Amino acid sequence: MAVAPYDRWARGRAAGAALVGFVLAACGDGATVVTPVIDLPVDDVDATAAPLDKIALSVAHAGSESPLVSLTFARDEVLEVPGVPFGDDLVIHMTGQVGASNVAYGRTCTIAVSAGAEPPQPHLFFSRSVKFANLGIAPKPRIGGLGIPYLGAALLVGGSDGSTGSTGLVTEVERFDPLTGALTVVGGVLPRDRAVHALLGTSPPRVVVIGGTFEAAGAKFIEVLDDRRIERLELDGMARIDLTATSLTDGRVIVIGGHAPGDTASGEIDKLTLNDESFEVRKLPAVLAHPRGDHTATRLGEDFGAPVLIAGGVGPDGTPVDVAELFKPLSEELANPMTFAPPMIVPRHGHTASLMPDGSVLIIGGIDKVGQVVRKLELFSVDAGFVDVGDLPAGAGGIDFSATTLPDGRILIAGGRLTPGSPALDSAYIARLDPLGGSVDVVATDRMAIARAGHQALILCDGTILISGGTPGQFPAERYNPPALGRR
Repeated sequence: MAVAPYDRWARGRAAGAALVGFVLAACGDGATVVTPVIDLPVDDVDATAAPLDKIALSVAHAGSESPLVSLTFARDEVLEVPGVPFGDDLVIHMTGQVGASNVAYGRTCTIAVSAGAEPPQPHLFFSRSVKFANLGIAPKPRIGGLGIPYLGAALLVGGSDGSTGSTGLVTEVERFDPLTGALTVVGGVLPRDRAVHALLGTSPPRVVVIGGTFEAAGAKFIEVLDDRRIERLELDGMARIDLTATSLTDGRVIVIGGHAPGDTASGEIDKLTLNDESFEVRKLPAVLAHPRGDHTATRLGEDFGAPVLIAGGVGPDGTPVDVAELFKPLSEELANPMTFAPPMIVPRHGHTASLMPDGSVLIIGGIDKVGQVVRKLELFSVDAGFVDVGDLPAGAGGIDFSATTLPDGRILIAGGRLTPGSPALDSAYIARLDPLGGSVDVVATDRMAIARAGHQALILCDGTILISGGTPGQFPAERYNPPALGRR
């Protein structure tokens, strides 16, 4: 069998090289050879993992800390791992070492190796840890579009290319597949702006895109898509902006609040259900005690019937709503506002809300009642309500940034702006919850190569974060490589 010596990539390669990095020989009735393609950063010396002293390879079941096979190689040794068993949930891990320190990491998405089947050839993105790397692919320029994690890949939908008017709205739906490293166009949607999305249904789910503006009015339709097809359904009741769409644990989607363009905030709540190939939309009797738009709606965990926290947003009087509400999916009701009305430390809209490992919710950024960017961080828990957990660092964006949950539960805060209309930022920070003290630490990490605001940031099936868009022109996407923790 053909194998590749380690020094082919350890000494660095020309920009854009995608290499067959090693061969895995699987035992069974016949030999199965798995040849992952090692993808390296493009024109990015800082992120490229070279030179290295050693490399460790292991194969394990997805989610398992116990490797099925594990070997360590010195420089110039052939990367060959014999004795890999068949399985339908295998993950290949690759760790680069300098001395005793692990400085680089990569892993494949889940692959299947079975007797008689064509062996897979998955891509394995390998770079220095906690670095942004240039991918060498350039998606359509999208400002304010959607970045959607879908079955381990990424779907990029909507947004504007930076030009004015409807002609600048992006209609192509792109898909980036980390298993193949390919960026493809999978279809087109109608040109609209400010839409939201959620995953609808199960086994597998599909993506539903809701709301936004279309031809200067509210979009009176929803679009349901996956990586193969796009369907459109006329639906006047969803012609709203600044609404939220939240996936429930049973595959339904709850759509909350928002308003028609030019109108005041609504308290409506709608439920979307996917039954086989049919869609059902039902307006619930429950309405918000405090109508709002430009809020967040965060499901509090993975338990069946987990409630949804509704926080912030702009009310009918044009000022931020100061209290949160709680939607209970099992009863399709809201918690009694006489017993559940926790006040925010700083009422805001246009913020992000991220679920933390302990079930609390971290509130970041947004705009306050006098139009100023909010630097105060708040942490919500059912027991304590909203508590002050510090401030954003001076260089962190407070609007138009992305907040993405890493595999270890920390939050990557990337790009954005310091104030409305100010230049986009290339800075990035990591927010970490101290489980003992309840505080939130925010520390700087590697900077992006390109300043971005209103960009897309989402996690891929290998645990890396894809960053794209947020620029008025077409620029390469980037990929943030978190530590190995949580990426089994």
